[in-house]
Amino acid sequence: MSWRGGWQRTAAKAGKVYPRGEAPGWVALWQRLDPRQESPEGDAMLGRLALICCVPILIAYGSAGLLYGHLALLTPGGFIDMPGACAWLTATASFALAVALLDVLVAGDAPPPPPAQPRSITTTHTIWQAPGRPLRQVQLKTALPPVPPTAARTRRLRAAGFIVAAIACASALVGRGLLALGLEAFARPVIALAPRAEWPLWPLSSVWSWLLPFARDDFVLGLIVIGVGLFFFTQFLAWRKVRRAWLPLAVIVPLLVALAYLGSAAYDFAAARRLGGLRDADLVFALARDPGRHNAYTFLSLWMAIGCASVGLLLGYLMGRSGSLDDED
Repeated sequence: MSWRGGWQRTAAKAGKVYPRGEAPGWVALWQRLDPRQESPEGDAMLGRLALICCVPILIAYGSAGLLYGHLALLTPGGFIDMPGACAWLTATASFALAVALLDVLVAGDAPPPPPAQPRSITTTHTIWQAPGRPLRQVQLKTALPPVPPTAARTRRLRAAGFIVAAIACASALVGRGLLALGLEAFARPVIALAPRAEWPLWPLSSVWSWLLPFARDDFVLGLIVIGVGLFFFTQFLAWRKVRRAWLPLAVIVPLLVALAYLGSAAYDFAAARRLGGLRDADLVFALARDPGRHNAYTFLSLWMAIGCASVGLLLGYLMGRSGSLDDED
């Protein structure tokens, strides 16, 4: 009885209408994140949290390029392999983008500088009727150019981060194009600090056996069926004019993709090392021939899962909550 009474009191407390600024912390947080109502504060908090999750992912992605000497860059045509110097250029772009996002997080909420205030000076001119006999005095107001506010802050670090990221990414793409034409200048030598390092793949070394079921074909097929069924369900809700109809799809699909990537990472890690009785000659040969490339792609699968479960979930919730996915009449 006491547990049930405590739950009822908690529900009543959550549903109570509080004056602005007087609600308990967890109640105020839920009111900002409640998908049934608009909340600019909640949207800003979700966007900031997504940026916070992006920074370690970018740093880890760039570090993998330095360690393994290989990276995969996402393009409109899919992921493309970035070996050698192309991987280091891609890592440089990742680090620069992380620095720019850190500047956005640190100084993004700073208030805008006050507008420049106009200035003017007033001068007095005397009109003389004759020497020694002033007739009258006239005051003239002269407008001066406004003084720019001293509080204006130039986002030099942010701009430099984005510029360096764009230049490094473009250079990596140019180098990859030269590789496709047969020029090996950007592929040799393959600079890899630790191509066989397994510690960046943690916790796969401990939980790979638990994640292997996610790599089964029937499990992946089930994820696809769930996604398709959820799509038609949300389509039906949108047709019935249910508000925030696309929120379930936007929230659940990133989690389904994360499970698929976790299974792929676990299988690539275990099969290449013959763990658990797995036998895949192609993966064993790939790890023995080019460990940096194989470990980089295993790392990418792992962190794609982490990104979908964190950044993808937050952005999906934000888009579904804001109604940007709803059909407009």
